[in-house]
Amino acid sequence: MLRKPARCDTTTDGISRRDFVNGLLVAGAGLTPLRALAAGEACDGAIGLDPRVLRGGNLPATFLVSHWLRDGRLDIGANAVTVAPGCDDVAGAFPIIDGGESFDAIIVGGGLAGLSAAFHFLRERPAARLLILEAGPTLGGNAGRDDAAPLPGPAATAGAYCAIPGGDWLKTVYRELGVDWNALLISDPVDSFFLDEHAPGALPGARGWSIDTFESGLARLPYAPKILADFERARKAILRLGDAGVTDPADESPPEHDTLAMASLDHYLRITLGCDAAVSDFFTAYTLTAFGGTAAQVNAHSAIGFLASEFQRHAIFTFPGGTSELARRFQRWLGEEPDAPPRVELNATVLRIDPQSQRAGASLVYHQDRVFRRVEARRIIVAAPAQAARRLVDHISDTARRQAWSQIHAAPIVVANVALRRAAPLVQLGLGYSQSWFGGRHFVNFTIADWAGGARADAGRATTLTFYGGCSAELDALPEARMALMRTPFTDYEDSLRSDVARVLRGADFDFDRDVTALYLYRWGHSMLRPPPGWLFGPAAKAGGAPDRAAAPRRIACAPLGPLVFAGQHAQGAPSVESALASGRRAALQAL
Repeated sequence: MLRKPARCDTTTDGISRRDFVNGLLVAGAGLTPLRALAAGEACDGAIGLDPRVLRGGNLPATFLVSHWLRDGRLDIGANAVTVAPGCDDVAGAFPIIDGGESFDAIIVGGGLAGLSAAFHFLRERPAARLLILEAGPTLGGNAGRDDAAPLPGPAATAGAYCAIPGGDWLKTVYRELGVDWNALLISDPVDSFFLDEHAPGALPGARGWSIDTFESGLARLPYAPKILADFERARKAILRLGDAGVTDPADESPPEHDTLAMASLDHYLRITLGCDAAVSDFFTAYTLTAFGGTAAQVNAHSAIGFLASEFQRHAIFTFPGGTSELARRFQRWLGEEPDAPPRVELNATVLRIDPQSQRAGASLVYHQDRVFRRVEARRIIVAAPAQAARRLVDHISDTARRQAWSQIHAAPIVVANVALRRAAPLVQLGLGYSQSWFGGRHFVNFTIADWAGGARADAGRATTLTFYGGCSAELDALPEARMALMRTPFTDYEDSLRSDVARVLRGADFDFDRDVTALYLYRWGHSMLRPPPGWLFGPAAKAGGAPDRAAAPRRIACAPLGPLVFAGQHAQGAPSVESALASGRRAALQAL
């Protein structure tokens, strides 16, 4: 993602290198993560030392610093930070360098929400002084990519695709970024499912692919006639609700359907529609990767807003490399369009925010390459993931806000990129963009990384399959699931992939040892926002049983706090590009 360095500096302030990325002056991009923090297995596990898991995702050099805050190891004073001993090699007192800098706004977090906030802020005030602080080594957050050799081309490390824009504001954003969504529509077949003895409720002896499952393949699923009728009834009901305005971002949906958020998708399918339990179990294969939870763990409103797009032809689009291309286009715009391009600091983890300062509206302390710094701004846009944001403001939050933050949950997800020397097995089976199955130990879906290109029918081309894991842990068990993500050996993930691929590519000319040329993992500890029943629009009921949107935990947690405003998928309620961009827009307008 980084171009050849424009210049290299040797300075005494801890910044050892600056690079230009799509026109932006980026500091800290060349820092070496394992040089910055030596943690060994104590903070992570043996897998954290494996170079095959250090190409993307949540990297040790990033989350180890964040865990200082989580573990209560920090004592941040007026002029120094004391780090208590822990699992890494950092302990002692360190000075805070205050360069006397002040900005119009500081954005904490350089994912799509933060980039959207920067875009909308500078679109209104192109001469504003803006600083973006990103804890990772690149901008984009979950919209990441791996395009390094030996992968044959760019592949997503998390975010896969986007829905075509519905609101005028989003169409404007995409047009300014040069995104022609109609030219990027995902070609059929989009979704295909492999069904065998692991598929709940499938007919005995079923084994094979249902191609284009949500469209032409639905009527040919290997289920009893009554269950097939239930599938079709559920599809029509979801499409009707989509036509009625149930969408993502959820706040753009009409309030008359808010009660859908009070129950799970499972409840809606089985109780409201009267479908067989097999229908709900089937859609769990989708919700596991879309929301990090089962159909019983995700509210119906969020799930229907997503599925309504999946059930329509030509309603989603993507790029080679997934949603990372949006991050790159935001960077290009920020480097070219404003009168004053923002300054970007990478590998910069914010550890404390104070709503009052001597020179400006607020100040913060961040860590970069073993150096602690303080900067100030008139406004601070907190676009960090929820688990970081809640800790950054805990010391200035009241009881209601703390309680609201505690109700925002994110599931851990593992992603893998598997490079194939040839695409022939995929072409032979007639597979499309996205494939799902049941019974996998770690993974439940893969997409074809170069499906958006023009060569998808070329059986001889090298390609990459991006595999997505799922998480079905209950909310109170998510911390344990995160620990399992960190401790599970690489070989266990590889064995799981071998087993899955051998099963679902059965009948094609495929041999794992012969055809797989590379395999990389990307671990995301807090990647997938899970919107449970009763959370999206709040549990409190108005007269008539409708939830009170103002009482939603996300509304309370992310309400402006003095000079602080908040952005992120959690602020809008769904783990999607659209929610991230909408939250950035809203936060920027609040900050202005």
